[in-house]
Amino acid sequence: MAASSPVMHSLLLGRLMPHFYPSTVTIQQYTATQDTDGAEIKAWANLAGHVDLACSRAAQGGNEQQRPDGTIAISPWRIAITGNYPTVVPKMRAVLSSVNYDILAVQHDSQGDQTYLAVEVVT
Repeated sequence: MAASSPVMHSLLLGRLMPHFYPSTVTIQQYTATQDTDGAEIKAWANLAGHVDLACSRAAQGGNEQQRPDGTIAISPWRIAITGNYPTVVPKMRAVLSSVNYDILAVQHDSQGDQTYLAVEVVT
C-alpha cells in the first residue's frame, strides 16, 4: 500500500497562511502556588513552544444561562491553528487579541497539519 500524501503541499500552506490565518494565539496553562499565609495564588503561564501561533477564529453561535447571581452570555468560538499541537488539552486557555478563551475541546486533522480548539468566552 502506498504512503498517503498530504492534501495540501507545505509550500502552498505557507503562502496561504497570511490570508487564512491572519491572527496569532498563545496557549496558557493554569498554575497555582501558595503565598506565605497558605492562600492559593492563581496564575496563567505561557505553554513553552505555544506562543504566537498562526491561527484563525470563527464564531460558533451563542446563548445565555440563568444563574443565581444573574444572566451570563456564553460565546462559543472555534480557533484553527496551523500545526499539530498534541500537548494542548481542555482546561488550558487560548489568548487571542487580548481576549482569554477557555479551551473546551481539542481536535486534530488526519494529516497532522491543523489543531482545532473549541473555546468560549464567558462574560
